[in-house]
Amino acid sequence: MLCLLLASLLTTLFSSSTSAVPICSRYPCYPSRVVHHLDGLWDFVFLRGVSDPSKYDPSQTEYNDTMVVPGSFDAMISYEGVRGTGIYRRRVSVTPGIMTRLKFESCGFYCAIFVDKTKIGEHTNGYTAFWVDVPPSTNSTREIVVVADNQFTNLVALHIESYDFYQYGGITRAVYLHETSTISIENVDVVVRNASAGSIDLRVRIHSTSPLPATMTFVAQTDSSASTSPYRGQLVNGSYIISAKYVQNFKLWSPQSPNLHYIHLISSDANDSIVVRFGLRDVQPCKDVETGSMSICINGQPTKLLGFSKHDCHPTFGMSLSDTQLLFDVQLLKQIGGNYFRLVHYPHNPHLLDMCDELGILLWQETLGWGLSQSELIDPKIQKALLYELDEMVNNTFNHPSVILWAYLNEGASDHSDSCKIYSELSQRYKQLQVNGLVSWASNRKQNDQCLDSADVLSFNSYPGWYNGGLDSIVPSILDEADFAAKKEKPFIKSEIGAGAIPDWQDTVNAFWTIGYQGEVLDIVAKTIVSNSSFTGVSLWQFYDARTKDGIGRPRAFNNKGTFDEFRRPKTPAYTAVHAAFTSYQARSEKKYILKSRL
Repeated sequence: MLCLLLASLLTTLFSSSTSAVPICSRYPCYPSRVVHHLDGLWDFVFLRGVSDPSKYDPSQTEYNDTMVVPGSFDAMISYEGVRGTGIYRRRVSVTPGIMTRLKFESCGFYCAIFVDKTKIGEHTNGYTAFWVDVPPSTNSTREIVVVADNQFTNLVALHIESYDFYQYGGITRAVYLHETSTISIENVDVVVRNASAGSIDLRVRIHSTSPLPATMTFVAQTDSSASTSPYRGQLVNGSYIISAKYVQNFKLWSPQSPNLHYIHLISSDANDSIVVRFGLRDVQPCKDVETGSMSICINGQPTKLLGFSKHDCHPTFGMSLSDTQLLFDVQLLKQIGGNYFRLVHYPHNPHLLDMCDELGILLWQETLGWGLSQSELIDPKIQKALLYELDEMVNNTFNHPSVILWAYLNEGASDHSDSCKIYSELSQRYKQLQVNGLVSWASNRKQNDQCLDSADVLSFNSYPGWYNGGLDSIVPSILDEADFAAKKEKPFIKSEIGAGAIPDWQDTVNAFWTIGYQGEVLDIVAKTIVSNSSFTGVSLWQFYDARTKDGIGRPRAFNNKGTFDEFRRPKTPAYTAVHAAFTSYQARSEKKYILKSRL
């Protein structure tokens, strides 16, 4: 049973004394638990023709291969691009007789989990984290079997074959086995009420296999202090209400100064503890007093977002990128002068979010649901799946200060008024969950979008100079979009724009698909957007070339609009144009920031 604890301490959480908050490699972490990391080699077999993986019984399975976890099995040489069912098996030593819980950071598309030959859970959606309870046993060794299916079936409402990107399958991100009790802390959301005053609430999610007690006691420590008094909360309407107060001696998080704070919350009733990391910052739509244009203000400072749309993929590793590769991508962004990633078109690896928190990179995070038609958007099954996925994404993303934009439904049929019901519901769900950021979606319906009242920020996808018009059409087209947004008095992001280029292909006339033509397009786009205050930002399409499905007219079965190729090698004309525009703007912005800070 999950229970939300709305917790904010009656006395001040953070004083000037020193605290011994445990240091962790990942957050959240659970210092009082035994946590088994299940990364590594698992026994494996790949099966074709399993029409309903939810009914598959793996008890008699014969394993003939090994597979690395985390890993995308359909990126591996033996199974590259193949749809079917992967069966994984691993044994792990545990403390006998206690409750354990498995946490998968992602597994997809459909996954069924078995322990000691008994099915204990299943999950649909290959991009969100989830927990599964493991019943206690007197055995000291447990056998874990996972059925991971990457087929487009009616089991997975949001994995649709028509999407213009390759959807990878398998146990694609990390897996952990937690030794817990029947009552345990699952996570803590730090709800920032007033960043400039250090005002926060804590929302603690409790997992329980039995009815919750009427009261629960907590002790809180932080990176700068310790609270030694217990705080007893009363169970009211399914939630423990503890009290509320402020963070002292805090430092705000910003791209220039990405300061992070830590809370160690201890429950003697649950015999459990958790450490979470968060940043104090405020994000609001605002009007830039110098230019009169709408912008996004971080801690009151207008901030232009300069960056790229980025898939979570690599041609060799699928969507199971190592920390080294993720950091390499962030370093490439900083090298080219960017400060912002639009993470498309699904929740990304939480390790990337951790890095962006630490390095001051701004993020757009969105749920799965690409190009859904009018009939799909009004389908109750799809609507339910969209809301459920949003809840899962928020549960695992809430405390990341780098995430300033919360999005959904890329290029959906929002030009139909009956589609607006789900757009409104998704926007309201974000606000009900009190995310510290702004709501948007990338619309290719643009001025014909009927649902824009639900967006805090307008974001339009279009490709003048590529799908329509020549180079001379680019500036008038995007300025017309910006003017439309200005009349709506909302910040405006050019969420997609670009041109395709086959890596290393060049000719003397800069024809379509040459790196020269792509460079010309991006030169015009980048110069226009960085020099015009009507644009709050841009996420150029795209950061690097990404695999898509074959047979839809994409050369190489890749979307080739990357400024880098799929191996992160720069397409020189595009790189040079974007680097020049972004770095010149950042240099001017940094000088202005320093001058203002001295006043």
